[in-house]
Amino acid sequence: MDNFVNKMKLINIENKELLPMIYDIVRTITIQIVAQFMYSMNNPSEPFLTLGFFQTTLFLCLGIMVFWLIIFKLMSDFLYKEEKDN
Repeated sequence: MDNFVNKMKLINIENKELLPMIYDIVRTITIQIVAQFMYSMNNPSEPFLTLGFFQTTLFLCLGIMVFWLIIFKLMSDFLYKEEKDN
């Protein structure tokens, strides 16, 4: 377990946006699973795991990755560039 924690710390030092991205993806998947479970319990005719559920979860995770790896990186580079110029 300590080895895993040390690797995560190393990743966080090298790529500042990677660890928050992983947290966001895990949080989104958790919310999706809990919401789908409650929805399927409320509507017994609806199955728990559907193709729509997997597609929605995948699209949300891809959106999070686009945000952290492209948009956040561009925004932070622009903001930090202004701070460095001053």
